[in-house]
Amino acid sequence: MSDVSLMPSQRSQSKFSPKQIASFFFKPYLTEDGDPTGLQVCKACGKTRKHAPKRVSTKTLRENMESLTKAVEVHVGNEMPDKFGLMLDGWTHGSEHYLAVFGCYETRAGPRYPLLSLAPIVIDATGRFDAESHMAALSAFLPFFGKELSNCIFLVGDNCAVNMRLARLMGVPLVGCASHRLNLAVRTLLDPHEKDLEQVQSLMKRLRTLTQAAKLRLKTPLRPKLRQQTRWGSTYAMLARYFELREFINVNDEELVELMPSPAANRRLKALLNEMSDVESISKKLQSEGLNLLDARDLLDGLLEIKPSFTNYIAPTADIVHSPDFESGVVKVLGGHESDLSRAEKEALRPFRQMTSRSRSPEEDPTKLGFADRILKRRKVQAETSAYVMLSAIPPTSNKVERLFSMARMIMRYERNRLSPLMLEMLLFLKINSSYWDVTTVDAVI
Repeated sequence: MSDVSLMPSQRSQSKFSPKQIASFFFKPYLTEDGDPTGLQVCKACGKTRKHAPKRVSTKTLRENMESLTKAVEVHVGNEMPDKFGLMLDGWTHGSEHYLAVFGCYETRAGPRYPLLSLAPIVIDATGRFDAESHMAALSAFLPFFGKELSNCIFLVGDNCAVNMRLARLMGVPLVGCASHRLNLAVRTLLDPHEKDLEQVQSLMKRLRTLTQAAKLRLKTPLRPKLRQQTRWGSTYAMLARYFELREFINVNDEELVELMPSPAANRRLKALLNEMSDVESISKKLQSEGLNLLDARDLLDGLLEIKPSFTNYIAPTADIVHSPDFESGVVKVLGGHESDLSRAEKEALRPFRQMTSRSRSPEEDPTKLGFADRILKRRKVQAETSAYVMLSAIPPTSNKVERLFSMARMIMRYERNRLSPLMLEMLLFLKINSSYWDVTTVDAVI
């Protein structure tokens, strides 16, 4: 009988941690808003299991969040090039005025817009939030990413006096938010109809009362909508809802008869609604992701064809435009008309000019591409051979900052008013920049 070793073989050392193994088989179960629920879903069978982590004190959790935030700052700073842009806007909550700043730059994977800061601004001696205080705030947080204010070569923000002065102090062009310019133009359209709009607003308020809402609920599931002074889109929504509810409103009701618009007012409001429908379409398209200055210019030029009265706000050479040569130069380069640049446009684009020509990748055989593919590739090839870089990463609007403020309002609810500005910034910084960290990053900093 041969000697056979009955000793068990030694188990090989695993190269993966328990957290990595668990993340391979399970994934977090999230809500519709992307928030964790505390449950884990098996990737194979789809069953949910409760995740019961060890108890962590508030102090330890805060320290871990700070460590993770610093790690993400290093990651973002390493990715940011020496030249970049900043997209900024302000938000007031209670007694604090926050300045939100996103970075704008281009990588091999495409344009990137990470959140850099959401911190309160320290007011000056006169109690004002001027351009100098904004400039000091920018200079304060950029060193955390290994950058300086001199590395910024353009700004994106609202067309207000503070941003224009800030751009002049920094010596960089300001790309005015296209959505903000459109909002200013729409005000000129709404001002002549303000009396009729206020009457509809009063009617909508009355229909939202307990008695009238109960009567309306018996006829239709539609609910009245009110306009907001800061969002003209709410005016469009209110008018559209008014004409949807007209057939369900009792014109003989004594509480409503004095608030009902006259037939002449209804004709004016209907014409206004038709005019605003085209503007609403442009406004929604400007809020979509992936647009550049050329796309925004095409949209606004198309609107000018049917609304020439908006020229003072959305025309390329309108007085409200801070850097017309810069914007027109970017549009020409993105459109493949680099040879048509004027001397002033070339000077405005000088910081974006690359010192060496970009190497082109081997092209595919044109015979292997279909006709439609060749058409779509034509503009891409022109952009790759351009002498200017990062132009496609310049956003035409600052709507990304507005969406950040909406998220901040959801966090700073009544039961969270004691949340410190530092904790609010960390929460949103890690949420917006979630692509820069994962479970391995957390495991490394804890």
